[in-house]
Amino acid sequence: MQFFQLSTLGDMKNPELALTWGTPEGMEMRGYTLGRGKPATPHYPKRARVSLREDHAGIQLSSLLGNADNYLVVHKDVKQVIAEHCQGVEVEYLPFDLYDHRKRLYSRDYLFINPIGTRDCLEPVASGVEIGPEGGVIHVAQCVLDPKKAEALPALFRPVEKPAAYIVSQPLAEALRARGFTNIIFTPLTFSAAT
Repeated sequence: MQFFQLSTLGDMKNPELALTWGTPEGMEMRGYTLGRGKPATPHYPKRARVSLREDHAGIQLSSLLGNADNYLVVHKDVKQVIAEHCQGVEVEYLPFDLYDHRKRLYSRDYLFINPIGTRDCLEPVASGVEIGPEGGVIHVAQCVLDPKKAEALPALFRPVEKPAAYIVSQPLAEALRARGFTNIIFTPLTFSAAT
């Protein structure tokens, strides 16, 4: 089965598309949980608010709202497809109110998708994983899957060495494509030939 990395930036060449800005108001320093697969629910505001980027004029809504925070921000219709494929997988689905550049309510149809935890799936040498002096990962050149580790991977997950990345299975990618969702960009991943 093939796997794909899902971009959280979306189509950066289209200036008309809306981009979101920062963490939900009220999460402050806990916003990292949404981009790293840590449980965000304990810190999530009851009435979460997210704004469009003030330095970007685009207002066109799409199925995936691009952002530079490594957050998976999608329309509720995309969430439905992901949830169908992720039964039995720990994933947080966290809705929010989206506000425009003038601080007016723009939409209540979006949410964060936060797959909890990470999966050991990369082949470290082929992926160019660099380990720092304290033993932590400091860089991953690219996500190259280890075929031995890929047999039991779920439909949506994060790799251990790069928890800010989102990887989806071929069946989920095909289901999302079939629905014609906009601004969802996949990069096919390769498997390592190393044994």
